[in-house]
Parts: sequence; C-alpha cells; structure tokens
Amino acid sequence: MEIPKGLEYWTADEIAECLDGVSVATASRLWSFVGTGNDKPLGGDGSNGTTEVPIHDHRYGNQPKAFWSELTTAEKEEITKAYQACCCAANPERP
Repeated sequence: MEIPKGLEYWTADEIAECLDGVSVATASRLWSFVGTGNDKPLGGDGSNGTTEVPIHDHRYGNQPKAFWSELTTAEKEEITKAYQACCCAANPERP
C-alpha cells in the first residue's frame, strides 16, 4: 500500500495527533518514529557522538517515507482511511 498523496508531507507526530480515526495504539507506534533531538549520525566508530549501528526509533526524518514500510497493513489502512476522511472531505479535488 502506497502513502496517500499529500500525506508524504506530514510528520509522524502530526499524523498521530491531528487525524481523527487514528487509534491510540497506532498513534503510539507513530510516536516511536519521532526523534528525540539527540540523534547520532551513522558511520562512526562510536566516538564523537556517532554510532556504528542504526538507532531504530531515532531517525533524522519522521515523514512517512522513513517509516511507512515498517507499519503493518492494518496500520497503513487505518491511517489512510483517517487521512482520506479528514483531508478529502475538506478538499474533494484531492485524491
């Protein structure tokens, strides 16, 4: 399932907080993708604030392209339905 057009510009926290119809469980999952502001760049040896392994829930980007593939089909469907109900009702010209 693809990211709905227009939703790719939202952030995980905006999706969690601004869309009616997103369950508490899905909102909590979305919040897990939001960085803390203490992200460490990859490619280092562990010194000077770098890390050798990815930090799963502390990404540089928290837009859907960064986490969409990690959501379940049910979570994607829930978010898509909530987005379409919210945004397509307000602007019927958008898909």
